[in-house]
Amino acid sequence: MKYVAEFAGSLVFLLGGYAYMCNVSLKKTLVSTLNYVELVIAWSLAVGLGLTTAVIMGGPAYLNPGVVFGNIITGALPFSEALIYLLMEFLAAGVAEVVCMVFFWDSFKASGDAPKRGIFSAYPVEKHMALNFVQEVLATFAFLFLVFTCLKATSGDSAALQIGVVGFASVAILALTLNSTGFSMNAMRSVFSSVWFAILPFPNKNGEKVDWSYQLIVNLVGSSIGGILAVIVTGLF
Repeated sequence: MKYVAEFAGSLVFLLGGYAYMCNVSLKKTLVSTLNYVELVIAWSLAVGLGLTTAVIMGGPAYLNPGVVFGNIITGALPFSEALIYLLMEFLAAGVAEVVCMVFFWDSFKASGDAPKRGIFSAYPVEKHMALNFVQEVLATFAFLFLVFTCLKATSGDSAALQIGVVGFASVAILALTLNSTGFSMNAMRSVFSSVWFAILPFPNKNGEKVDWSYQLIVNLVGSSIGGILAVIVTGLF
């Protein structure tokens, strides 16, 4: 059940965020215009509800490869189990994209040459790889530090709600202050989804390519280092 919880929480998290991105990025939707505060609220709710879903279902609510790697390093998670959690996150990213493709099929068809890779993965406002890498490490650490301190401070029936609230609050705070890297902080949200974006037959993808160097260096390695540091630091107390 804990693996199902990881899949369900990851799916709620990703589907909520991707659906909003489809609404603001594609044509023939009821939104069609990006509002930054609305964007922050949408992603914050997606993260908070994903965390809450996973916890209520009895899972550890990792929802982030960096968190999984951190628990491997600290010895809290056996490698064999970690692989299953990573698989659940990877599958959740694929299902979330398939659902978005089905629901927004006509919108994808109507959107012509509009960029689509950014719907499912984070990219920077200005690409400066070394700086973006440092920004991603710091942002991921700050976000997960806030979430983990809540996890360690809560127990009982109210824990899931409190964790969801801190997920919402953390994303909202960081989104308004640390947006230089496109705000990923999670390899599941960007790297896993980039794999599926490259595979799935989205209408009018028009040969749009994933920037694999950015995804692997910044959104995989950078966010994973931030997650590992957050696990280790919160584990100290």
